[in-house]
Amino acid sequence: MNRFTRIWNIFTSLLVIAISMIMFVVPDLGYGLATLILGCVLLVSGVKQLLYYLSMGIHMVGGRIILYRALITMDIGLFTISIHGTGQRYIMFYFILYYAFAGIVSVFRALEARRVEAGSWKTCLLEGIYDLGIVLICLINNNSASIMLDILCLSLVISSVTRIMIAFRKSAIIYIP
Repeated sequence: MNRFTRIWNIFTSLLVIAISMIMFVVPDLGYGLATLILGCVLLVSGVKQLLYYLSMGIHMVGGRIILYRALITMDIGLFTISIHGTGQRYIMFYFILYYAFAGIVSVFRALEARRVEAGSWKTCLLEGIYDLGIVLICLINNNSASIMLDILCLSLVISSVTRIMIAFRKSAIIYIP
């Protein structure tokens, strides 16, 4: 991980912690802020992937996957921005779906890493189990919006602190002769 990536991870983690605190204190403002920021981040990420596809990916083998990923990311970003004015319950279920998708992807990444005997499969598996556990707890308590909000805010803070800790972790430098 290079220096810019470390600084970016710390910045985004602090931003997520601030948004989760705002969601905890003032839920109406926090929901809107969270959906707008998440939607904008997904939209910008999709545009970056699309520009990468147009500049380099179009000439690569399997470059269409980059195009499809860019279009799906932009679509999810636009959908996230479009739910900005809806009720809190819909936004909470959207975040639950987001966590469920992230958990499932982490579990599949762990299974793939284990198959190729990579050392990071345990971390990916724990991350996926954590995300799916958050989804399960929120679905069990779906009658109480305040409990779901507390769980979501706490999970955002925990994942952000974990991301900050990973940013400060030393990474091995591998030289290829």
